[in-house]
Amino acid sequence: MQTNRLDAWRDELTRRWQWRRKHNDFTGVDYQDRISVMTWVLVFGFGLSLLLKIPTTVIGFRALGSPTSVEFSVTTVMALVLALAAAAGTESLIRLHPKRQANRLGLTWAYWALPAAISIITVVLLPSIPTRLLQVAVILLSGLLLMIAFFSLYATVERGQPGFRRARLWLDALAYGAALLLFLFVYQSRTRSLLSGTIVTVTAMLLAIELLRTSTNETRHVLMYSVVVGLLLGEVTWALNYWPLLPGLTGGLLLLLSFYLAVGIALQGLQGRLTRRVLVEFAFFAVIVLILIIVFGPGF
Repeated sequence: MQTNRLDAWRDELTRRWQWRRKHNDFTGVDYQDRISVMTWVLVFGFGLSLLLKIPTTVIGFRALGSPTSVEFSVTTVMALVLALAAAAGTESLIRLHPKRQANRLGLTWAYWALPAAISIITVVLLPSIPTRLLQVAVILLSGLLLMIAFFSLYATVERGQPGFRRARLWLDALAYGAALLLFLFVYQSRTRSLLSGTIVTVTAMLLAIELLRTSTNETRHVLMYSVVVGLLLGEVTWALNYWPLLPGLTGGLLLLLSFYLAVGIALQGLQGRLTRRVLVEFAFFAVIVLILIIVFGPGF
């Protein structure tokens, strides 16, 4: 009986060693455990953002000849801190991937954007929720979305592996959802174009990096196209701010449409498939969606 147990134990160790050798995983750290720890740390941070009290600091300055002010409240500080924590956790997760260890991938900053965006959205949204029960529900939902994002990011490190397409679809859905919510927050705030345009530019650039990073191995090209997308969205925001009666929902939808078109065209360009026919298809889609927004959206 004792000999059988020893043989079974030896066989189990052999199977584990062979699996780690195949996947080049000798770190001793399970990526699922890392995802669990990161998710719960961020969930704890979301709850802390509701309880923490710090004085609000207002910084005033003049920009383009007119006075401007920026508020640093507990929401601003916690959004920044948790966004940085999400980015750091994503970096540590991606570095556990066998391909990262075997091939020494370059910088993994392209993976940071989506978890950081979800963290920012959650912190900004929580104070506006009326009841504690709903706040807890939103915190748990955000934790679930973060967990999905972490698993999907890990699954898309190496293209062609099982589950890559499904993970990519999840990431696309989360990225566009995050873009819409952030655009709505920024546009409904009705801040000056200098601030709102800058926030939208940075947000669009980060989310475009996530949406474009698996389309090519040229990280420099992904960054260049993403910067163009961000600048374009900043210009659109600047133009929409001259329409003071436009409701926030309609403005957010127009920004999302612009973001979708810009990312779609950039994706076709990175893959070398940008032709006149593709541009016509995007133009036709834009006209149809714009008509739907005009007909059903408030404010027109």
